[in-house]
Amino acid sequence: MRPGHLAAVIVGMFMILSSFVISGSQAYQNECTMMHPSVYSSFYSYLPSILSVAGITLVVTPFVICFKDKSKKRAGITSETHVSRKYRKTPETLAVAEKLLEEDEKKVLKIIAENEGVTQDSLHFRTGFSTSKVSMIVKKLEEKDLIYRERFGKTYRLYLSDWVRD
Repeated sequence: MRPGHLAAVIVGMFMILSSFVISGSQAYQNECTMMHPSVYSSFYSYLPSILSVAGITLVVTPFVICFKDKSKKRAGITSETHVSRKYRKTPETLAVAEKLLEEDEKKVLKIIAENEGVTQDSLHFRTGFSTSKVSMIVKKLEEKDLIYRERFGKTYRLYLSDWVRD
């Protein structure tokens, strides 16, 4: 259980306890019956119920969240598998595209596919190619509509084209 969840459970327990204390106190009951009818008196009469419902919600919610997380883990569904299922066709499309590319282009395209949003500058370090060679390869891949670039400061972020991804 996460620390935030533990705090919610503690606050919820405090709210439930407060609702019992308030509803059981004689002074509170006398105050509710002696008040003349107004908006405030009806609110005060429902205060223990409101506190208990809010407290129960705060106590139960973290357990429900933990249960869902555990059931997803048992089913083998994590954020990584969700992403890979979303882009399930990408390896098939990339395999076809790679047959038509040169070795250097394949290497750059594979890095872009594995790291969507990678900067063009970082490709220089990841591949060991010169910056001018990376620039030429990226330009070729963009002309073949396999990738697209978005300006990012003085460089570009590189992404797979939608038809390759889907």
